[in-house]
Amino acid sequence: ALKDQAYVDSYIADVLKAKDWINTQLKKYQIRHHIDGGNYFLIWPKHSPKEIATKLRNKGILIRSMSGKPLIDKSIRVSVGTLPQMQQFLQAFNAIEKS
Repeated sequence: ALKDQAYVDSYIADVLKAKDWINTQLKKYQIRHHIDGGNYFLIWPKHSPKEIATKLRNKGILIRSMSGKPLIDKSIRVSVGTLPQMQQFLQAFNAIEKS
């Protein structure tokens, strides 16, 4: 796949669109977050990061708890994916946060 430059360029464009979309949605839902130049973003959920990670894993979504890490304690790290993946993540995350 890496030898197919058109595929790589298309995938990167898709992920950048998804990153913009998730940033807009996190602002819309007033979810505390940090998103910058990397391929991930951080969210500070209302519930325990470990609880969020477990519940998302049960739904087939893998994220990382950043609990105990200086400056980002009590946050979760989410890798940016495609728009459908980000939509799936946000729907599952919101359902957990509302419960």
